[in-house]
Amino acid sequence: MEKIKRLKESLWKNIKENKEVLFCAFLGAVVFVFIYGPHILDPGYTDWLLTSEDGDLTQHYLGWKFYRHAPWRFPFGMIDTLAYPNETSVIFTDSIPLFAFIFKVFRFLLPVKFQYFGWFGLMCFMLQGGIGAKLAKKYMDSSLGITAGGLLFVLSPVFIDRMYWMTALAGHFLCLLGLMFIVYYEPVYKNTRKAVIGWGILGMLCGGIHLYFLPMCGVILLGFILLDIVKGRKKWKALFPLVSYLAAAAATIFLFGGFASGMKAGNDGLGYYSFNLNGFFNPQGWSRYLKDMPCTDSQYEGFGYLGLGVLALFLWAFAMWLGSGLDGIKGALLLKWRKGAENKSAQGRWIERHIYGCVWGLIGVLTLFISVSNVVMYGDKVLYELPLPKLLFQMWSVFRASGRLIWPLVYLIVLGAIGMSRKLAGRRIADVMLVICLVLQFMDIRGTIAEKNEVYNKRDTYQTLLPSEGWNVIGGETEVEHICFVSDMASSRKQLFSFGDYASDYGLTLSNFYFARSFGEKEQEARERALSECAPDTLFVFFKNETQKCLAYPLNYYALDGLVVGCSAPLGDLEPLALEELTVYRYDMDSSRYLNNGEVTEDGWVIHSYGNSYGPYLYAGEGRYQVSITGIGLTASDIKCYYRHGDVNLEPQNLVIEENKISYEIELTEWADDLEFALWNIGGGDMTVNSVVIEKK
Repeated sequence: MEKIKRLKESLWKNIKENKEVLFCAFLGAVVFVFIYGPHILDPGYTDWLLTSEDGDLTQHYLGWKFYRHAPWRFPFGMIDTLAYPNETSVIFTDSIPLFAFIFKVFRFLLPVKFQYFGWFGLMCFMLQGGIGAKLAKKYMDSSLGITAGGLLFVLSPVFIDRMYWMTALAGHFLCLLGLMFIVYYEPVYKNTRKAVIGWGILGMLCGGIHLYFLPMCGVILLGFILLDIVKGRKKWKALFPLVSYLAAAAATIFLFGGFASGMKAGNDGLGYYSFNLNGFFNPQGWSRYLKDMPCTDSQYEGFGYLGLGVLALFLWAFAMWLGSGLDGIKGALLLKWRKGAENKSAQGRWIERHIYGCVWGLIGVLTLFISVSNVVMYGDKVLYELPLPKLLFQMWSVFRASGRLIWPLVYLIVLGAIGMSRKLAGRRIADVMLVICLVLQFMDIRGTIAEKNEVYNKRDTYQTLLPSEGWNVIGGETEVEHICFVSDMASSRKQLFSFGDYASDYGLTLSNFYFARSFGEKEQEARERALSECAPDTLFVFFKNETQKCLAYPLNYYALDGLVVGCSAPLGDLEPLALEELTVYRYDMDSSRYLNNGEVTEDGWVIHSYGNSYGPYLYAGEGRYQVSITGIGLTASDIKCYYRHGDVNLEPQNLVIEENKISYEIELTEWADDLEFALWNIGGGDMTVNSVVIEKK
C-alpha cells in the first residue's frame, strides 16, 4: 500500500509540475478537432481517405490496406501484392510504417474497414502542443506565457500544411523532440546514458514514421554533439548518441524493408523542390494580410512561412536584442580598456560562454544550407548554382525535396522568439506580447484553416471509378489472382486507386502502384514476362486509346468502364469483344476530357467559337484510318491531325465537311504513340458534336 501511495504522490507531483504541458496537449487536440472535425477519428470511416483530392491520402490508406492483408514476410514491412511479383516496403507508400506494423499485429481484432490516420493526426497535434509547451517552459515562468508559447507551435503553418497532405510528414513533434535534448541538456541529457537512449528512440521514430525526419533531426544531433563536447567536456563519449541514433534508424529501416525493396534511393528534382530564401515571409496563400512573393511552382516543398504572429514576435525580440547587444559591446570595450591582460583569459573561454549561441547557429546554418540545395534562389532569381560531384549529388538526391529540411530552423526561430522576448522584456511584457502575437498568428492563417475545415469536417461518400458489375464477376467468380497494367495506369492516379481499393477487397495483386520511389525497369520486365506467358490467372488492363496493343496477344477481351481487359481464360458470362472492335475508337461524349472552350450536354459536346476538341492520343499502327463526326453546325470546322506532340502533321484525305457530318481519312506510315484528331470551331457561333469515331481500315 505504501508503494502505491508513493506512486500516486509521484504521479500527482509530475502532473502539477507539467500542468501547462498537459493543458497545451489538450488544446492541441481541441485545435485538431476544430480544424478537421470528429468524423475522421472514427476508425471505420475510410471514405474521407479514398476521396482525397490530391490522392496522397488515398495512397497512404491503400498502402496500409494492402499491407494489412499481405502475408507476413521478413523484413516485416515487405509487401508482394502491390507491385507483383516485385516486393516493396510499406515505407514507400508513406503509410506511417510504425503504425501500420503495430495495427497489422492486431489485424485479427480489427473491423473490415479500419484506418488509423485520424488518430495519428490527433496524436501529432497533442504532441506538438505538449512538447512545444515543454520547450517554452524552459524560458517562460508563467502558465499564461508557457501556454501561449506552446500554442504558437501548434498554429505553425508548416505543421498544419502537411497534415492530411503527406500525413506522415506531419510528425513535426520529432523535430521538437530533437530540440528538447539541447534545451534540457544540463538537467537531463548531459548524462550520456540518457542521451544515448533518447537519441536512439528518436532515430527509431524517424525511421518508423518518415525518412525525411532523419536528416532534420540529424542536424539537431550535430548541434547536441558540439554542446556535449564543450559543455559536457566529453571527447569520444560525445559520439555515442550519434552511433545510437544511426544504429536505431538503420535497424528500423531494415526491419521495415527499406533496404530490401530494390527501389532507387535517389530521384530527380534536387534543386527544384527547394527552399526559397524568401520562404520565412512568403505566405504562399496562407496569410490574410501579407501578399504572396515570387517563387517557383516546385518550391511548395520548401514552404516555411512563419506566420505573421511569429514574425512580429521575432522582429520585436530581435530589435530588443540588437539594442541590448550595442550596450554589451560598449561595456565589453570599456572592460577591455580597464582590465587589459585579464580580458585575454576571458576570450579563451568565449566558446564556453556562448556555447548555446554556437549550437543554435550551427543548426541554423546547416539547416539553411541543405534546404536551399545546390540552386540558391531568392524570389524568381537564381543567386548561385553550386556544381556538385556526382557522388554528392546522388547522396543529396535521396532527399530531393530538400525544401522540407527547413522545418527545424522554423521551430528554432519560434523558440528563439519566445526565449528572447522573456529574457529581454520581463515576465509581464513577454506574456502580453506572446498572447497578442498568438492572436495575430491565428487571425493571419484562419482563412486557410477555414478552407481545411470545409474539406474535412464533413462526411464524404466514395464513388469508385470501376462501378461495373463485371469487376465483381472477375473478383468473385473467376480464377483471376493478378491484375497486370499493360497501359501506364500510374498516369491516371484516381483510376489506379480505384483498382487498389477493388483489388485489396478481393485479395488480388497489382502489377504497379503509386510509390514514393521508382522500381526502375523491374516493373516493365515483370509486365513483359507476364505478357509472354498470358497465364489464365492474370487479368491484363489496357486504356481504350491503346487497344491496338491488344492485337498482339492471344486473349479474350472485354470492355469495362472505359477500359479494355483481357484474359486467356473466359471471364464467366461476360460478353467478349470481337477483334474488329479493337481497331475502333469512340470518344466518350459524356466527358469533357478532350474539350477546350466547350461543355458537355445531353446531345454531346457544344464547342463554342474558337473552341476545339483534341486527343485521344491514340496508340496507332501503320495503316489507313477513317474518321467520322456527326453533329450540328459543323460547316465552320477546321481539321488537324498530328502526333509526336504536334511535331508531325498529317494531311486529311477525302475530306467532306457538311452541316451534320464530317468524314476524312489519314494515312499513317509508322507507329504513333499519341495520334490526335483536332476539330476547331472557327465560326462565330456554337457547334454541337454528337459522336466522333476513328476506325482503322
